[in-house]
Amino acid sequence: MTDQQQPAPAAGTATGQREKKPRLFYLDLVRALAAILIVITHFNNPYLSNRPIFANQPFGIYIGSLGVSLFLIISGAALMYTYGDEPKLDLKRFYHRRFLGIYPMFWLAFIIANAWLFLRAGGHVLSQAQPWTIVFSMLGVDGLVANTALPTFYTLGEWFLGFILLFYVVFPLLRYGVRNHPWITAVIVAALYVLTLIFQPRVFGLPIDLLLTTRLPELVFGMFFIRYIKRVPWMAAIVAIVFLAAQEIHPLLTGLLGVTFVGIAAFLVLVWAAHWLDVRAVRVPVKTVAKYSYPIFLVHHVLIMQIFTVVNPASLSTTGAYLLFAVDFIIIMALSIALYRLERTTITYVRSMIAKA
Repeated sequence: MTDQQQPAPAAGTATGQREKKPRLFYLDLVRALAAILIVITHFNNPYLSNRPIFANQPFGIYIGSLGVSLFLIISGAALMYTYGDEPKLDLKRFYHRRFLGIYPMFWLAFIIANAWLFLRAGGHVLSQAQPWTIVFSMLGVDGLVANTALPTFYTLGEWFLGFILLFYVVFPLLRYGVRNHPWITAVIVAALYVLTLIFQPRVFGLPIDLLLTTRLPELVFGMFFIRYIKRVPWMAAIVAIVFLAAQEIHPLLTGLLGVTFVGIAAFLVLVWAAHWLDVRAVRVPVKTVAKYSYPIFLVHHVLIMQIFTVVNPASLSTTGAYLLFAVDFIIIMALSIALYRLERTTITYVRSMIAKA
């Protein structure tokens, strides 16, 4: 959903092509871990919520909330890494890249998943949504809209996909603020966050943790980190580790406040630890999971639900649960790689259909 590459032409180059920025291992590490946390979340809940594998409430917050928080921070960081140095953001190219990065794969996954579910249901459409609401699925916001209590054809992508699309809409404004007025931007973001926590607005009936104003600190922190911080001092890492340890023993912060601070602290620790983890044996699998994080995000939930239609979670031993997770993850990776390649092939095919002779 985000990239670490610099797509714009570099001034003064003979070819007009901008050199790609080097991949940052810590961005891949955070992205890969966030993807795995989300998979663990939907494997445990609701199927094994009474005896979850790994953890269900790390550092005093829901494991899914930690995964989402890390994804939000990395989304802000990755976009700022890619586009933060450009004097002027080329909006046409930016949104074109975002469109190609999100929609073709989402549409393919949506069609394939619903075709499979249609067959599994004996040729019946089980959704109770009105036909016109398919527009929300076409736009990739059906998961977000479903949280307003309006029935949609939501199948995959969660609310998070719609939220990221909203972030893309406001990114140019946030980028301008972070680049040109960092202190003012930080104050405005903090004020919106605090006001939202105090007044608890229900915008269109959305839960408060799905509102942009409550997630701006994570998004903007990632942008600030790439633009101004870049490295984690050892003292900051120690403070973050102590905070996370305290949260694990006896949560000091709960709710959204806990999610925000735990997510940021976990990000700092991971970035700090990445220096020692950046060895080939770790880097290669991390890079693989990070590369396929978006298709993993799309396919994992549907696959897990289908697995638990044939596996009774109540009959699983602890060892069996971990083995089933390993099997699930292998299948998820295989499907994610297949979806990634199918999307590339489909885009090439469609382009060949419309290419001028």
